Amino acid sequence: MSTKLKNIIEDVAKDCLNNALTLRYDICTCQSCKNDMLAFILSRIPAKYVTTEQGALHTVIQQTRIEHQAEIARAVIAAIDTISLNPRHQIKEDKMQTFGLLLEKIKEDRGLDFKHYHQELLKRRVAIRMRATNIDNYPDYLRLLIRNPEEYEKLFEVMCINVSEFFRDPAVWVKVRIIFAELIRRKTRNNNKTIRIWSAGCANGEEPHTIAIKLLSLLQADILNFCVEIIATDVDKKSIKIAEKGEYAKDSLKNVSKKYLDRYFNQDKDIYRTKDDINKLITYRYLDLTSAEMVNDVDMVFCRNVFIYFDRSLQEQLLMKFYKALRPEGYLIMGQSETLVREAKTIFEEVDGNARIYQRKD
Repeated sequence: MSTKLKNIIEDVAKDCLNNALTLRYDICTCQSCKNDMLAFILSRIPAKYVTTEQGALHTVIQQTRIEHQAEIARAVIAAIDTISLNPRHQIKEDKMQTFGLLLEKIKEDRGLDFKHYHQELLKRRVAIRMRATNIDNYPDYLRLLIRNPEEYEKLFEVMCINVSEFFRDPAVWVKVRIIFAELIRRKTRNNNKTIRIWSAGCANGEEPHTIAIKLLSLLQADILNFCVEIIATDVDKKSIKIAEKGEYAKDSLKNVSKKYLDRYFNQDKDIYRTKDDINKLITYRYLDLTSAEMVNDVDMVFCRNVFIYFDRSLQEQLLMKFYKALRPEGYLIMGQSETLVREAKTIFEEVDGNARIYQRKD
């Protein structure tokens, strides 16, 4: 009986390609295009033949997957980019145009303008809901939003990612505590005991509550001599409601010390509720950072892990907005994966590059 040779690179490449195309509704993924993409990949990666009678074939395939993972991933990306831009057949739908119409519909119905968000990230978020609703094209999903407006809430849950925790990036909060202490000393010295802090993109409230805890732990009884206001804003109304309740599961409190848990939280089984002396310092407000609306006259702006969703143009606009919002010598705190765009370095001075803390230049 003759044995057959099998190119296991083809199996691995086909699997990787199918995974990469799972949520790609912005390009043509018909069988013809898939075949062309696979051919493109295989033309760039040497074949690896084994006999179909070889034992432990699954193990060999897995080993090959590990050995060539990076190489195949690069080839898959190149294949998708190349074939999707130059398909062999006529394109029936301009997917970029219909995606734009979908975003316009969202703006018209709900007032949220996503045109300055990173488009590839938005497509992936929308694709999650499209897959969940068994829809494979933008026009049909647009029609679903028209027929079933309740779908908007589910869409916004995935478009507005609200993953956070108390004292996120603990090393940053060590630096922030030093800034808070200096701010308090300056306010005391100048006999101006008002502290206003803006938490821009507050998600479910972990950040503004963390700010309140840090300030209270520093001021202690002297809090009675200060007027402290933390303005927490977000584009997700559902998240704001969660933040206002101040109820959290223990997993989001993993960075909170027992001392802080006992002092600033009430425990009810597995739920921790922030105490009133924390809650009364925070004001929540709906605010779309892409709009003209803003918060003014603040000592500090926390805008962490929000810039990654915006394109460069909007990042520049936001940095100017924050500059105008800050009082003289005010501070801006950004996320660990974010940096100032080049032009912003002329209006902000780096205080701590690792912690992404900057100070307004005057």
